[in-house]
Amino acid sequence: MLLPSHNTRRAFGLRHWQSISICILTSAAWFSSPLAWALDSDRQQPIEITADSVELNEGEGFSIYSGNVIITQGTMKIDASRVKITFNDDGIETMLATEGNNGGLAYMRQESEPTGDGKGDIMEAWGKSIEYQLNTEHLTLLGSAKMIQRGNQFSGHEILFDMPTENVKATGGEGKQVKMIFLPNSN
Repeated sequence: MLLPSHNTRRAFGLRHWQSISICILTSAAWFSSPLAWALDSDRQQPIEITADSVELNEGEGFSIYSGNVIITQGTMKIDASRVKITFNDDGIETMLATEGNNGGLAYMRQESEPTGDGKGDIMEAWGKSIEYQLNTEHLTLLGSAKMIQRGNQFSGHEILFDMPTENVKATGGEGKQVKMIFLPNSN
């Protein structure tokens, strides 16, 4: 049986730590994006990612976190069974969270900046998959999709949320309807 030489083990150790550093930097780039409903202070908070395993493929431009994945930064939380992040030389392109411990759905939560009354709103989203496109700031929820924003609820098969314009589009899918619940204006 051949044992790796000291130089081989050292080279592997360097590549291992370089890979971890790239995973952290990749995640940091994604979380530092300017979300319309995110707290500014969240971007200054440390990012914590826990998962049962991680794979980083720099050549193909992706990282995959698998098994009980929890990503937090300030008030932002993502909970999923699997998260795939794609990136290029400019940074993160997309983040795809799939399934999870919330009835089999991926989950995302984010608090917004306080408004004139000093209170922030909470956006919560669930879906078999949650895809975030970084450059366009679009959130796509697929499969048993549900989103709560400012207390208003949207549910259906697919929900598209354009964050900069705060535009929500939902479809029921295969003969089903979309369900919306709007809170009365409290002014």
